[in-house]
Amino acid sequence: MHADGDAVTASIESGEVLFVSRLLQVDPAQNAMALAFSEEKHANSALLAERAVTFRCNHRGVHYEFTAGNPHEIQHAGTPAIRLALPPAMLALQRRTQARTPVPPPRVPLRCEISLGALSFDAAVVDISPSGMGAVVYEASIRIDPGTRIERARILHPQRAPVTVDLEVRHVSRILLPDGRPAQRAGCRLFAAAGDIEDLIRLFLTELGA
Repeated sequence: MHADGDAVTASIESGEVLFVSRLLQVDPAQNAMALAFSEEKHANSALLAERAVTFRCNHRGVHYEFTAGNPHEIQHAGTPAIRLALPPAMLALQRRTQARTPVPPPRVPLRCEISLGALSFDAAVVDISPSGMGAVVYEASIRIDPGTRIERARILHPQRAPVTVDLEVRHVSRILLPDGRPAQRAGCRLFAAAGDIEDLIRLFLTELGA
C-alpha cells in the first residue's frame, strides 16, 4: 500500500466525515506508521480526536480493513502528518462482502443527476454501501432538508448505463472541498434494485483497485 501510493480512507463521526489519505511511512521497528494529512482540515481534526480508527484500502484488487490507535500529529519530511500505532492485524475482504466503499475523487468520476421540483442539479457520489446507504456532495447554495425524498435520481458512470435510484435524505452537513470551496454533503438511503446496487459496488471496487 505504501509503495503503490494507495488511497487509505476512514469514515469518522458516525460516517459524517470522510478522511482520505495515503501512507507516508511504515516503521515496524517503532511499531508505527505515518499518514499524510487529508486535504480537508476538519477530517484531520476529527481523526486526531479519536482513540482508534478503522481504515480501508483497496490494494491490488483486494479490499483491506485495519484498526490503528493513538493518532497524533507529527512532522514528516517537513510537512504535517499523522502517526499511529501499527495495527495488530488486517482483514482482507472479498469484493462482494465488504461493508462500505468510500469513493475518493477524482479516480472514480461518478455523477448523480437530481431533479427536485423545478430544481435540477448534479451531485458527486462520494460513498455507497451494499446495504443501500450512500452520500452525495453538491453546491453549498442548494438546500435539501433531512427527510426529503428524491425520486428517479440517475447515477452515471462512463463505463455503464445509468442507474436510477430514489434517495431519502437522512442528514445534511456543510463541508469544505479540497480547493476550499464550501459544499453540502447529504447522507442518503438509496432505493434501487439489489442487482443495480451490487453492480455499482463491483464497478467502484474494480476502479479503486486498478
